[in-house]
Amino acid sequence: MDENIEGEEQDSWVNPESAPEFLSLYLRTCTIRDFAFVKLQHDIMLARYILNNAKVLQTMTIWSDKEQTEIERELSSCPRASATCQLSVY
Repeated sequence: MDENIEGEEQDSWVNPESAPEFLSLYLRTCTIRDFAFVKLQHDIMLARYILNNAKVLQTMTIWSDKEQTEIERELSSCPRASATCQLSVY
């Protein structure tokens, strides 16, 4: 039963038509704590959205107590708006 609820949550994600100005032009550092790759795909979708739209992002740091390899694999192949962004997963 919980899987259906999670699936519904995943389906509710919609990328905005345009990125907010603060995200695309000013966000230089992003830290996501308690990242839950397996349970909530919203975290991975949020991280991908930020990487795709933050043009001046220098560092994205993700803290997760599991699935670090999967998170790195998923996000390292994600297109980035900033060519200089460094991704770190702990």
